[in-house]
Amino acid sequence: MTTAKTPSRLMTADELLVMDRVPGKRYELIRGVLTEKEVATGDPHGETVSFSHGSLFQYIIAVGYGDLRVGENGYLLERDPDTVRSPDIAWFAPGRIPPGTTGFPELTPDLCIEVASPSNSRSDRLLSEKAQMWLDFGALEVWVLNPENTSVARYRPDQPTVTLHEDDVLNGEELLPGFSISVWQLFRRQR
Repeated sequence: MTTAKTPSRLMTADELLVMDRVPGKRYELIRGVLTEKEVATGDPHGETVSFSHGSLFQYIIAVGYGDLRVGENGYLLERDPDTVRSPDIAWFAPGRIPPGTTGFPELTPDLCIEVASPSNSRSDRLLSEKAQMWLDFGALEVWVLNPENTSVARYRPDQPTVTLHEDDVLNGEELLPGFSISVWQLFRRQR
């Protein structure tokens, strides 16, 4: 769950970048409003982020295709008022992140991966809205991973949402050529 305070004035992405951080707090900027995100949610969220990131990282190392970010990397999605959001995992096609980029890149990841945390895993509407937000800003695909039921909801522009379950295989198709993994492997080491 996010909370936002009514601002006396809108904040910019540059101000967010240099803002003093409060330990244990995470922020996004939504149309100029500083919004506090949930604090780290622990497991199974953290474990799922680790396994998913690790799987994509191995793919990138093996085929040398694309760039991967994990953690609280923010992306400047719109200006005036500014919006800076951060998915759990972000993948970019080769060459999309300009060399020497610092701060919040003004681009949307090609693939955004969001992992449901215990507090929002039951809110399909919330996760669906977040996925749609990424697509609206130009993401080519969004995967919403739900550790509670070992599923992946796959969102793509102008296509119906496809939900894959533990026994299914997630293929990268045109976005990640050659990437293929059993869904259960995104959530744990062994069956």
